[in-house]
Amino acid sequence: MDIVGHRGACGHAPENTLKSFAKAIELGCQRVELDVHLSKDKIPVVIHDPTVDRTTNGAGAVRELILEELKRLNAGEGEQIPTLLEVMNVCRGRVDLQIELKGKNTPRPVAAITQEHWDPKRAVITSFDLSLLDQFSSLMPEVPSGLLSGDSALDLVGLAEAHGHVWICPRFNIVTTELVRKAHAANLLVYVYHVNVRQTADKLVEWG
Repeated sequence: MDIVGHRGACGHAPENTLKSFAKAIELGCQRVELDVHLSKDKIPVVIHDPTVDRTTNGAGAVRELILEELKRLNAGEGEQIPTLLEVMNVCRGRVDLQIELKGKNTPRPVAAITQEHWDPKRAVITSFDLSLLDQFSSLMPEVPSGLLSGDSALDLVGLAEAHGHVWICPRFNIVTTELVRKAHAANLLVYVYHVNVRQTADKLVEWG
């Protein structure tokens, strides 16, 4: 079982900041999860929402702000919105990365940075958007990829298998023993997110 720090250690530090990723490493996470959008000048930046409104003292869409403008914002406790490369520099050799593709047109620039600055064996690419996953996999097939699902299981196993993705990433509340059984039968790994209660974690471990 791997413990994944969701947006770093967002219960201890502002989410998706360098401070949060450093804290996740300190707490012993095997992997950190992060979200990527593109700035107006096409730089992959690490932020969950399509706007800066919730997590910073600014306002506006990430895609409408250049990196210099994004860097002026306070993402909490004086932290900046980091670039993907800055996160890689903090995490390299210390923890694996789970990179969620959020914004349109993210696959190519994320693949370029990953190829040049990160060990493909220590990365996984995920997304709710199957087309983004497929685009990334066509560029870097050596990097494992996983399909995310929220409150609906859809046909996670069938879709992942048909498109050559090796993970399924369901939200904890839709996981069943049958879903886990089907995933394992298809040689897929199951990574569950938003597991914040110990009893839930223990149950999921028991299910495999």
